[in-house]
Amino acid sequence: MDKTFWNRTWESIEADRVSSYVTGFNTSEDNVIAFLRKKKAKYVCDAGCGCGAYSLKLARFGFEISGFDIAEEAIVLTKKLLSVNGYPTKDFKQANILSTGYKSESFDAVVAKDVIDHMPIKQGAETVKELLRIVKPGGCVLLTLDETDCEYESSPHETNKDGDFLFISGKWDGMVFHPYSESEIKKLTSGIKYKIPPSNEPGFTVVLEAGE
Repeated sequence: MDKTFWNRTWESIEADRVSSYVTGFNTSEDNVIAFLRKKKAKYVCDAGCGCGAYSLKLARFGFEISGFDIAEEAIVLTKKLLSVNGYPTKDFKQANILSTGYKSESFDAVVAKDVIDHMPIKQGAETVKELLRIVKPGGCVLLTLDETDCEYESSPHETNKDGDFLFISGKWDGMVFHPYSESEIKKLTSGIKYKIPPSNEPGFTVVLEAGE
């Protein structure tokens, strides 16, 4: 996963802007948190945590949170956000989602919100295996996959043979996005069992449960 775009993105964002964004963030229970509570997960990893908005939400619902992001500045922002809200930050680090550096079976659950769809689909399939590796038996990996929209569709990009959008100029220059359909989720999971719970939220939530 190329971190150039993400480093540039997070370096351009001030901590105060993140705090302002979080003020308007939906704090109600969503389908991911509902599933984690049903599974009685305690220790959760936020994979590709970005500025930490979802890490903060998870912490507020009582989960013990670790997290990582490929961009160093994203981790700086996450630690500032959690710290000012009274939550520990020592378990957040810079890491590549393709090789996280965690020991196998470290977490009850891993959450990757709108992360896998910003990777080429071939890397996404590798990432699914890595995230399952760091989940305890009986645990789960939850992926959310965002929808494409008119802004993505109209921004200058090339589309490769795998259907990955490769943005070549403008606001998203250097970013990758893969628009998923239900049929393509099968390619992403490479034969791993998964389910897509019903949801009123846009895009897809994909649940992969680690074997006992």
